[in-house]
Amino acid sequence: MTCFATFTLTPLSPLHLGSRRAGIVAMTHRYVPGHLFTYALAAQLGRQRGKKREAFTAEIDEITRRFRFGPAFFLTRNGQRLNDDEVEARLIRSFHHVTLHPQERAAIDRALFELEAIIPQPGIVLAGGVWIDGDPELDGIPLRAWLDRIRLGGERKAGYGVVRCTGWEAHADEYPGIGPANANGLHLPAGATLPGPACDDTILSEAPLLPWLGRRYSPTHGHGRELSPPALVRIHATLTENATFLPANTEPLLGCWQRQHAPS
Repeated sequence: MTCFATFTLTPLSPLHLGSRRAGIVAMTHRYVPGHLFTYALAAQLGRQRGKKREAFTAEIDEITRRFRFGPAFFLTRNGQRLNDDEVEARLIRSFHHVTLHPQERAAIDRALFELEAIIPQPGIVLAGGVWIDGDPELDGIPLRAWLDRIRLGGERKAGYGVVRCTGWEAHADEYPGIGPANANGLHLPAGATLPGPACDDTILSEAPLLPWLGRRYSPTHGHGRELSPPALVRIHATLTENATFLPANTEPLLGCWQRQHAPS
């Protein structure tokens, strides 16, 4: 049995939701892509099971089999979703960093870069949704409790990525900041905007195709240590007809919206 649940997270530290490099600027997404929840949950589950960081492949497979995380968006107290421009103006700050040489403990020449981070603000929360296939627990612990333990995004050594789950609704009927949803998916009418990244489809328009490339789990080196295969997505696209979507559960488009076709 599949059910749809929504969650609310309150950031307790800055978030760096790695997007891409623009010159010396390490940019952040203006929302949380769904794959970040999958990988953050796999990392926490693997650590609790006493595994080394290179041995979390089974956890990733288990989570993608049972949970489909969609993106999470920044919302105001009244549930209004902030668009990318609003997130940039209200929440994002930049900090200068330098890469250090581990042996010499000195800065590497020409290794100065600027890091974008989302700074917690009173009254602004993260809200997203997850489709659950079967038991909503991992190792006897409810998924909501796991969301209290994960660390989202990068720069965790600097204390980034700390969140607390401050809201949970099982069997929800609305995807936060988007529209109607249930166990079958997210349902949107023609003309609506589909926020976040979506697999290319003929019904998506008014959004250019963009490369979807990021750091993923490496069985050899651990989380965030391998580039995903390149893929193309449309971000914040407009629908030309009514459609139902679910997050993809395989790489390289893990967590991206994927249209669900009615049985023929």
